[in-house]
Amino acid sequence: MEQDKTIRKPKQARSKKTKEKILETALELFCSKGYYNTTTNEIAKVADVSIGSLYSYFKDKDTIFLEILSDYHKTFSSVYDDIDHNMEIFKSDPKAWLRHLFKYMIKAHETSIELNKEMNILCYTKPEVAKIREKNQEKNREITLEYFNLFKKEMKVKDIEAASIVVFNLIDSVVDQIVFGRNQIDNNRILDAGIDAVYKYLME
Repeated sequence: MEQDKTIRKPKQARSKKTKEKILETALELFCSKGYYNTTTNEIAKVADVSIGSLYSYFKDKDTIFLEILSDYHKTFSSVYDDIDHNMEIFKSDPKAWLRHLFKYMIKAHETSIELNKEMNILCYTKPEVAKIREKNQEKNREITLEYFNLFKKEMKVKDIEAASIVVFNLIDSVVDQIVFGRNQIDNNRILDAGIDAVYKYLME
């Protein structure tokens, strides 16, 4: 169901609260039932708002999910800012910086494990979701490359730009395994192995 009415941009406190309630309810339902098993009628009912009110703020279920996803990825912005801010501190210790990067990525993913799972599923069917994820990943790769340039003279790899892509993908894989995997061994061992693998690839 879609509405042709102009989407409202809440200005008053009551309207902002209503919209926030819709988003909070939708997030809970998406995480507990899955995106495809959740309807706008159900979101409105659980949020205790009329379906007409919901459609006055959101065009459809997609726009609700995309706004939730946009808000979620703002947490990554703070992660990137912190990593970027501390880059010089770790200039003399790349292994410590790698641990810093791994841990912050793990922390960001753990803020909403179920939302991440839904996002990963929807990336295959919804280009808008894939675009948000790709934008986030590209930012991470840029920060990785920026740090590599600080100690490129000490690195054994020749193509630093290509190496930043390889390293980011490895880090992303290790983080996903730690956060989403059913691991038979302690996650700290997986983390240490990931850090060692990246460090040896770059420096030894």
